[in-house]
Amino acid sequence: MSRAQVLAPLLLALTAHAAPRSSTDETVSAVERLSRELASDVRALPAEAPVALYFSGGSAELRRAVGSVLAARLAAEGLAPSVVDAPSAEAAEGVARAQGARTLVRLTVDVEAGALRARGDALGTWVNFWSGRALTRPARPSGALVESVEADAEALALASVGTPTTTTPPTGGPRGIRLLGATLVRLEQPVAALAAGDLDGDGRDEIAVLTEENVSVFTADGQLLARRELGSLPFSNATTREPFGALAVLSGPPRLAAWSTRRAQGEVLVLDKGRSTLRPVGTLDSAPLGPVERGGFVPGQTAFQAEVRLGDGKPVTLLSPFTTASFASPRMLFVHADGTGSLYPRVGATPTRLSGLGAGSALGDLDGDGTTELLTTSALLQPSPDVLRVHALNGGDPTVHEPLWQGPLPTGRALFVVTANLDGDTRREVVVGLSKPDGTGELFLLRQGAP
Repeated sequence: MSRAQVLAPLLLALTAHAAPRSSTDETVSAVERLSRELASDVRALPAEAPVALYFSGGSAELRRAVGSVLAARLAAEGLAPSVVDAPSAEAAEGVARAQGARTLVRLTVDVEAGALRARGDALGTWVNFWSGRALTRPARPSGALVESVEADAEALALASVGTPTTTTPPTGGPRGIRLLGATLVRLEQPVAALAAGDLDGDGRDEIAVLTEENVSVFTADGQLLARRELGSLPFSNATTREPFGALAVLSGPPRLAAWSTRRAQGEVLVLDKGRSTLRPVGTLDSAPLGPVERGGFVPGQTAFQAEVRLGDGKPVTLLSPFTTASFASPRMLFVHADGTGSLYPRVGATPTRLSGLGAGSALGDLDGDGTTELLTTSALLQPSPDVLRVHALNGGDPTVHEPLWQGPLPTGRALFVVTANLDGDTRREVVVGLSKPDGTGELFLLRQGAP
């Protein structure tokens, strides 16, 4: 099933919910909020009916979604809107005039830096043919239109498909990776650990997040599936000052292993989707670093001990404790507290020593070409803003070469990064766990758009 087919119901839902809602209603989608602001701008011109709408931008699905919702709002105002199809913004004026429109609204819509943005203009299409060879249009309605709202998972999903191949990415490399981001979930507490995996057997990954008080599982659009409070577990004798722990999705059958350093033991949980619960089925005697990899915490520190046990029971001894582990068979990545990393091309091989890595680091195939990429955040203690970088793994230290893509992240420290297969296709999405300055947390989702 293609992404466009998956998103078709979303387009219908956005159109069906085009009626105005309270601005304080958190369930209002980004597309609806943007369309509401644009409709208000068009009314304030004031626009003369009929109104023609022309859209440009990276994604056809996003253009159609905004066009459908905005047209519904303008229709409710009696402005008789229609969406025109033209090869360019300049050509749209003639098409709109031929269709009898008196006002043309031209907008470019895209997702940029975590925001859903629309920018363009409005002009009158009636022309005074008696003014001589130089045709003149009326002074009103006319004006610039610029609106921006915080993007959400729906807008990001729409923006990540249908992108013309002629679009040039703002930053790119040989593979043309282009990531578009939006806030997925806001959390009341900072993130202590992050994981992704298929917990319900539907072929798509869920996102699991550990905080000081609970374990939560979310869908690809940020909906809470289940939550498990940790209050019943005994406290640890050597807690860490900052929230920290280990979280991994286990296979055969799918289970979630979670252990917070605030607790003396961890749990193995099963997602009961029908009851919206995480049911405990066992306890842990070691920290879950991956599906089969295990380790131990350094008492009182936000770090893991320097020895890792693999699925066959064999140990791997590192040069020093580490804060981050990521596995993309056959590769293994461990990030140390000093910003260096140990990248193993396979078990038993000599690791490549990396530098300049942030704690938010992961391995994953983002562009679906069968080759793993390295993702990492800033190695600075307080970056402003933090930056996500994607590097090709082509031998040696990839961080000494220009990244395939890089982009700023929202305010906060990006301490956790995982890749996830949220759509069931060959490309993986990126989820970043942010600790915010106000003591809360955030999951920021980045999807790969076509270059």
